[in-house]
Amino acid sequence: MRKLLVVAVTAGFLGLCVYLQAEPSPREDEAIKLRVKLIDAESGKAIPGIVRVFRVGEDKPIALPGLYDRLKGLKREPAMAGWCVVPPDGGETTLPRAKIRLEAVSGLETALATEEIDLTKKPPEEIVVKVKTIFRPEESGLVAGNTHLHLMNLTAEDSDEYLKQIPAADRLKVLFISYLERINEDATYITNRHAIGDQKQFNATGVLVNNGEEHRHNFGAKGEGYGHVMFLNINKLVKPVSLGSGITGGGNDDIPLQPGIEDARKQGGMVIWCHNASGFEGVPNTLAGRVDALNVFDGTRSGTYEECYYRYLNIGMRFPISTGTDWFVYDFSRVYAKVPGPPTIPKWLDAVKAGRNQVTNSPLLTLTVDGKDIGDVINLGKPKAVRVEVTATGRHDFQQLQLVQNGKVIQSEAGKAKDSVFTAKIVKEVRLDEPAWFAARIDSSAKNELDRQLFAHTSPVYVDLDGKRVFDVETGRLLLKRLEQAQEEIRTRGKFANDAARDRILAIYTDTTKDLVKRINQRGK
Repeated sequence: MRKLLVVAVTAGFLGLCVYLQAEPSPREDEAIKLRVKLIDAESGKAIPGIVRVFRVGEDKPIALPGLYDRLKGLKREPAMAGWCVVPPDGGETTLPRAKIRLEAVSGLETALATEEIDLTKKPPEEIVVKVKTIFRPEESGLVAGNTHLHLMNLTAEDSDEYLKQIPAADRLKVLFISYLERINEDATYITNRHAIGDQKQFNATGVLVNNGEEHRHNFGAKGEGYGHVMFLNINKLVKPVSLGSGITGGGNDDIPLQPGIEDARKQGGMVIWCHNASGFEGVPNTLAGRVDALNVFDGTRSGTYEECYYRYLNIGMRFPISTGTDWFVYDFSRVYAKVPGPPTIPKWLDAVKAGRNQVTNSPLLTLTVDGKDIGDVINLGKPKAVRVEVTATGRHDFQQLQLVQNGKVIQSEAGKAKDSVFTAKIVKEVRLDEPAWFAARIDSSAKNELDRQLFAHTSPVYVDLDGKRVFDVETGRLLLKRLEQAQEEIRTRGKFANDAARDRILAIYTDTTKDLVKRINQRGK
């Protein structure tokens, strides 16, 4: 009996020792601190980007404390939720002890990387995600830039962190923030605190940042007026910054945009028209050559290329396309401009002015006409056939690649998927008996990771024939109608000190009308 008792006690003691020495069972709600890092799958080089994480089988993303919120300042729709920044050297965060699914991208240049990782047992100290690069813009000398950005309702510290983290994560290389005045609201516009010009404190991020100005006129607080223009790479503010009682809270509509534009140009600045076709003074200033490029979809998808862009190309203008994001970096929208050698702010802007560029929030496009690149001008002495080649490459289903001639789609090709990359190519011989311009674009209803409808469009390659440019008389007449409508709106809605002030504004439109009528009559014979 005594022997049995000793055995039982011994067994119990040994069991207690085993219990005390055993590791506790892992709990799924236990937080695990680890590092997340992205690398180029081909080169092994560390790269910046964005990630989001889900529990396997769930569609609500997990919070990633320690990583900067990519969606700072934005309304978070479910389709875009959860994205956070991973700096080039990686970043620390905490994750639950669970099976997770991780998604990652780096700018527009990579495919979407997806990995499932089991953290329920022995989690790693670092998760290294290999991201497949699908195109390398730098190999073609292309430099990504955003021409239009404001931030609001952030502290100065958080604004600086935003500008250090998000542009680099999106693989931007050039960024323009801009000073903007609006009565009773601009006190929260944190980017207004920056001095005009280069912001060298951000150079270490690999992004060149410059502060310019949004010069604008409104009849109402938010509505259409004379229009909005960006002044980039200026030396000092063009004053008054905003015009019209609708945005300034007082005064009148006696001052047009034109004097401010001339001031910016004298400073050596670049002038970009904003927000598609919005603003009455866009037509006269663009026709007069005072505007260097047109921003499409910078803050709104309103309007079409035909309405806001092709109307200028179809009357013989060499007019580049551009874009930005306006309030916060809400999209992957960018301008890829072809810059020789290491990029600088002036060189990048010169490339955009020259039309050696494209805009996109998804695929990278290429376009050549008889071997000539985007922005080039081909001079033909007589009618002939030209060979046009167009390609698109991206991680999203852009659906249709399109070749445009003089504003008309002349061929489309559906994108095809292979190894998580969508591509399309068009090769076409086009017989030219008249001047032309060619551009490439996509037509898609699909959306990217930030829940934005896809777009991509190149600036044109121009083909002159026997010294003549494209000139479509019907387009000229539509522009005349726009000038007439502008004058009627100005007469109806404008507040002027006197009739002479009103007539000075209207003269801008009547002078442009006379010049355009002359050009139409010459081409319409």
